[in-house]
Amino acid sequence: MSLVTLTPAARAALRDEEVIFFDWHVTGLCCADAGEFSMRPLRRSRLPRRTRRLGTEPVYAHPVAWVHLVELPVTIDFRPVWRWRRFTTDLPPDAGLRCCLGRPVYD
Repeated sequence: MSLVTLTPAARAALRDEEVIFFDWHVTGLCCADAGEFSMRPLRRSRLPRRTRRLGTEPVYAHPVAWVHLVELPVTIDFRPVWRWRRFTTDLPPDAGLRCCLGRPVYD
């Protein structure tokens, strides 16, 4: 079960038919699992086919990212930056690499 939650500000900032999508980016050539997460709002109709839902919130993830995020407590917040919408998480900036190396994401 996923522990991903949206703050009220993040939920209000999502537009109609939008969800939060965690993508996975490979960062290592020697190991296919080494990578990092990125997060962005995306229209539900634009989600890649293989995405998996994280819990009951409108949050989806790439299959490799899902494996790492499914049991982590993650809070998604929203902070407007001038005219741009900026969604943030409480994950450390190197969370993907920590997961791949078997290191704890939260100390």
